[in-house]
Amino acid sequence: MIKIGIIDDNFQLTEILNEYLSKLVDMKVVGIAHNGMEGLELIKREHPDVVVLDLIMPHTDGFSLLEKLYADHISTKVLMLTAFGKEDIIKKANELGVSYFLLKPFELSQLSDTIRTICSNESYSIKISRETKPSNENKSGESLEVRITDVLRSMGIPANLKGYIFLREAIQMVFRNVELLGGITKLIYPAIAKLYNTTPSRVERAIRHSIEVGWNRGSIEHLNLVFGNTVSPLKGKPTNSEFIALIADHLRLQKVG
Repeated sequence: MIKIGIIDDNFQLTEILNEYLSKLVDMKVVGIAHNGMEGLELIKREHPDVVVLDLIMPHTDGFSLLEKLYADHISTKVLMLTAFGKEDIIKKANELGVSYFLLKPFELSQLSDTIRTICSNESYSIKISRETKPSNENKSGESLEVRITDVLRSMGIPANLKGYIFLREAIQMVFRNVELLGGITKLIYPAIAKLYNTTPSRVERAIRHSIEVGWNRGSIEHLNLVFGNTVSPLKGKPTNSEFIALIADHLRLQKVG
């Protein structure tokens, strides 16, 4: 019997995962936590074989929890759920002992298969679930990141601005999980800040500056193409969260990702 701990701030997702995994004859959910601090207590109390861990959470995020586990020499195997598949993130996670990445969105069967793989006696190195990679592409093979880049550049936002990179990350996050938009200050900014070794306030300012530049440089025709009647020069530039949400919605309508 594989003992599993679930650590994710999305209450609905944890309920779905718990219900699914609890029905499997070879698995048992021994606890659920909704932030990193609760997760650390869960791991020390229940000693699960595998922890299903979200990268982005309030209070203590996935990486902070991994650092604590590493420092305390706790060898619980970790399956990390994330919308990111970037080399620097994978490298950092590997150094902290992550066994496997599962890119969002994923099928529940992928989750259980991955847990079994982690707990098998086979040797393995850190992996990204191959099944989820095609979800980053549309029918023409363009990645989500490429499409976001095209939209931002067409709106007049220069690629040399720090906020350009931060915006691209934020849009990807919201595209993958729209619920994150409600936690832009507590979740999105801190997560991006950690990735780029800066502060959440600098991330917020850089994104705001990039939007201002694009709003002043971009053509009205293209702004209308992306945003429709939602925003207009008369109403003023959108807020950070509005801008991120609108572009994510624009990409969803194009069935990108």
